[in-house]
Amino acid sequence: MKPQLTEYGHEQLKNKLAMLRQARTDARERIRTARKFCDFREDVTYTEAVREYERVEADIQDLERLLADVTIVESEQSEVVTFGNRVVIREGDEDTESYRIVSEAEADLERGSISMTSPLGLSLMGATIGQTIQIETPGGTIQVEVLNIEP
Repeated sequence: MKPQLTEYGHEQLKNKLAMLRQARTDARERIRTARKFCDFREDVTYTEAVREYERVEADIQDLERLLADVTIVESEQSEVVTFGNRVVIREGDEDTESYRIVSEAEADLERGSISMTSPLGLSLMGATIGQTIQIETPGGTIQVEVLNIEP
């Protein structure tokens, strides 16, 4: 199955790829500069620059592979929670929380998106408005009510 991304996630990963490509250029320049002033066997600056370049290059290759094989999924209004939906939930008497269900590649809790393979994401997939679901977490079982499903 091809990896899935939301349109927003696709744009975010393309932006990240552009930043990594710039970081690769910067790393190459650090290597060139370090070469001018070092003994390759002992120079920490050169070694660190090469390691940084290799890490950035590996990240670029991973992202390029992902973006080349991805399917962009548009979220639609639905009666059940599906990929790309924003879900409003409440645990007991707590305040409501809202999460967009996305792939692992674009999950970012700080931005309110969770992976569909996370314990919460797995439990929410297929849930309906008004349904109370139990979620097994490392801290124990919690119950949340699905209040709304948005595209």
